[in-house]
Amino acid sequence: MPSVDAASRGADVHGKVSGTVRGPEAGTPVSGRTVEIVNIVTGERRTAITSEAGGFSFDLPAGEYRLDLALRDGEMLVKRPDVVVLDDRDSDSHVEFAFGTARVLRPRGPAYRVDNGLGAPSA
Repeated sequence: MPSVDAASRGADVHGKVSGTVRGPEAGTPVSGRTVEIVNIVTGERRTAITSEAGGFSFDLPAGEYRLDLALRDGEMLVKRPDVVVLDDRDSDSHVEFAFGTARVLRPRGPAYRVDNGLGAPSA
């Protein structure tokens, strides 16, 4: 599906989803990141770029929405918003993303290799 600019507004706007993206350095707001919101039922996608203060917002019709944050190499999400449900009564929902640096975990203990042809480990 084609991406739709977050600034475009339809006559059926019912509410707003706004939020903040925070990075690994003491939860500092991060600017210039791409946030995508997807209507779970229709598949419609909209994108926004975070502001200097790490903020973003979408004006949306009623529906259920999933939010995604584009990560860079070596990053992983630490906090991700749940599915946001906007109905006729909702006017504003605030969500937050937080990301950190991915850690590489290495196994502890002896490293085994199989070289006897039977599949039994030998040290």
